[in-house]
Formats: sequence, structure tokens, C-alpha cells
Amino acid sequence: MSRIVTYLGIGVFTLVGGVGFGQLLAQDDISAAQALVAQNVTISIQTDAFGQEALVATGRLLNQSDRAYSNVNLFAAVINGTGEAVGEGYGYPVNACGEGLLADFTLQPGATQPFSVALELYESDETAAEVLIVPEAEASDSQTSSLPLVIDGISPVTGDEVVSVEWIDGQRLLYGVGCWRDPFNQQRWLEYDTVTGVQGETTHPHAGDITDALRATLNLTDPIMFGRSFLQFAPGQRRLFYQTDLNSPMTAEPDGSFLRVLYTDLYNRSLQGVNWLRDGAFLAYYHGGFGDDVLYFTATVDGQNLSNAPLESIPSLIVPGASPDGSEVIIAAGIDGVLGYYRKYTNFDTINLLFEAEPPGNNWPAPLYQLEADAKYVYIARSNDGEAVLQCYDMESGEMNFLTRLPLSLSSEERGWMWFSPDYSKIALAANGVNGGLWIIDLTAYPPCGAEF
Repeated sequence: MSRIVTYLGIGVFTLVGGVGFGQLLAQDDISAAQALVAQNVTISIQTDAFGQEALVATGRLLNQSDRAYSNVNLFAAVINGTGEAVGEGYGYPVNACGEGLLADFTLQPGATQPFSVALELYESDETAAEVLIVPEAEASDSQTSSLPLVIDGISPVTGDEVVSVEWIDGQRLLYGVGCWRDPFNQQRWLEYDTVTGVQGETTHPHAGDITDALRATLNLTDPIMFGRSFLQFAPGQRRLFYQTDLNSPMTAEPDGSFLRVLYTDLYNRSLQGVNWLRDGAFLAYYHGGFGDDVLYFTATVDGQNLSNAPLESIPSLIVPGASPDGSEVIIAAGIDGVLGYYRKYTNFDTINLLFEAEPPGNNWPAPLYQLEADAKYVYIARSNDGEAVLQCYDMESGEMNFLTRLPLSLSSEERGWMWFSPDYSKIALAANGVNGGLWIIDLTAYPPCGAEF
């Protein structure tokens, strides 16, 4: 949660004196300071996970040179209204959640990346009017092309960190940019037309429903509790989902009435996401971090449980993919010494091996389950010999078909997601992190899943 103090458009300077840095920049650092430009710098008061307020400068760092830079650090001088230095700070590039990037991060030519700099005033009664950002970095030979990977049948939409997608119809969708765990009304939303390619900023249809009265009714007035509530409305439905301060998953009416409690024994489990299915059904999944087993359950936004309790279900090595009605899931597990993908009914223990395979991590997109009268297919994103691929498994014939490579590159700290269009003709593929973005996969560009390849 942040409270904006002032907005600044700050350039970069190369020599600093008398502002608390203690020394001038070395020649190599001057070169980096000229190449890396801090843009859209904003000073705000942010509340951390412990409820403590801190003064922070955020913005985006642009590499305007033709060289890549690694080991990027940012130093700051805080200036008051009369031009005097009244504080200093230190920070680094971050992701959309404000978390520092892995040590091997390299800012490519022409690329931008968010940054965060913690500021400290020399005297508590001083006021920050502006901040000067000084980058320090090393030129790197780890340079990649800034051009998007061209793959037949896949159209890139954006390179931003896309964490939410809601299809409007078979042609148009909404997508949310920001931190994956933030409530939807704290993300930036855009509408995209997959046929015309036109996109633009928009407002989420339920943004106006997040009122002070609703938050008070749901006991989510505390900014930290609201920030971890995963509050969201079922696409195309009336009711909403959220979790309480004790991690109990709940559903409610838009005004917070007619609460339905789904489970009360998840106080020591970390909700990681909610995947919406059809007609208000959803799958919620829990794990502690990369590499952990995934617990899950399926239910409806009306408050009906469709599965066994999370602690009673067979854990998965991946985020499970659920059938449209939530009655079945595709999980990955090692059972009786056989590692592979399994089909499981959610409300009892019947489980069948589909195929043996090494699953990707629990940060990869969940399988997509197409279940119709004449089609029972599972679309799976996984790593094959180090390359991200999309495969389709025909549950009737038992055949696995390769469809296409994927423009997906996930570190252990990053995540990917997939969503079917309503007519099953397209898949929206999204990822956060340094290599994040949104892509539209046109399934009509490949042979049908059940066809002879």
C-alpha cells in the first residue's frame, strides 16, 4: 500500500557532491549513469508487511544505450524545495511486486524495468520535493535481441507483466498488468481485440464495486489484509471470492452479504491463486514456494464445494488443470514409482495415469482441460529438452501431440498462466517477471488435437 507524495520527471546526473554519497562516481559508473535513465520517478510513503511506513522512490529505468548492463544498483539524493540535499537512498531494479530481481538480471538495450529506492531523510522534519537517481552498473556481454520471438500461430500483445486475463468473447479480452497477488483493482487493465490488434486502457467492470462499505463488511479495511485477500469477482457472474485474515476461503454477494465459508483449516497454508472455470466454478491452489507440492480444491462462487478438502486430496507437482465444471483435475505426481500426469475425480480418490512425463515447476501454467461431448483434450505447457512447448493430449485415444514452441522463459521466481477463449479457438498465454508478457495462441493454426498428425 502506498501514499503518493509527489510526482517527478527526473533526469540523470553524473557527478554528485555534498549529498551524502561520500565520493564521486568512477569513470565506468559515469558511463552507466549516462546509459541508464530513471523515468517517471514518484516519491511515496509505502507500508511494508510489518505495518511500518517508509519513504520510497519508484519509477522505471531505461537503458538508452546499445549495450547491456548487469549488477545494477541505484543511489539517490533527496532534495527539498530550496534545492538542498536533505536525504539519500539506495535501491535496485524490481519486478511488479516490488521484489528485487535475481542476481543475474541484465538490462538489455532499449529495455525498461521498474525500480525501487528506499529513502532516508537526514532530519525527520525535512520534506522531499524531488529525488535525483544515480545508476551504477557494469557493461555486460550477455546481450539478447530486443525483437520478440516469432512463432507461427502466436501473436505477441505486450511485454508487460500480465497476471490476469478475462475473455469478453471469442475475439476480445481484458488483461491486467501488475503484481500477481494484488487485488484486481490495483492492477492496470487493458482491452485487446485479437482480430484487429487494437488495444487500450480500460477500467475493470467490477472496479467500482470495491467500496469502503464492502471492505468494512468483509473485514478487509486494513490495507495489508485487503492486499492479501485475493478478492475477485467470478467472470460473468454476480458473486465474489476472497480469503479472510485466517486464510479461510469465502464467497459473498457484491455487497458482502450471504457469506459462504468453504474451509476453515487453511490458516497455515498460502493461497497462490484462483483459476476460474465455467459458470462460476473455480480451482484455488496453495503452496509455500517454488518446488513445493500444490494443494487445491474446486468449488463454485455460490459456495458449493466440488472436491475433497485440500488437505485430503492427492498433492500435485504442478498447478492442477480442472475440467470446466470442476469435477475432474489433471495433476502431476509420482505414484507407485511412476512420475507423470494423472486424471483425478475431485470428490473421490479414483485416479488414472494419462502419460509418464517430467512435469515443469509449480510456477508454470496449469493444464487447460477441454471437455465437450465429442472432445476430451488437455493442453499442456511444459519444458521439452529445455524448450517451452505446448502439447495436446487426446484422452480418448491416449495420443500426445506436439503443437508449437512457446515464447515462455520462467525463472523460479516467475509465473505463467493460460486461459481458453470461450470457443476454445485461442489460448491467452501470460507471464510475469523480466521476460513477462501476453501472447495469443491461435489453435486453428495447428492440426486439431484429435487429428492424425
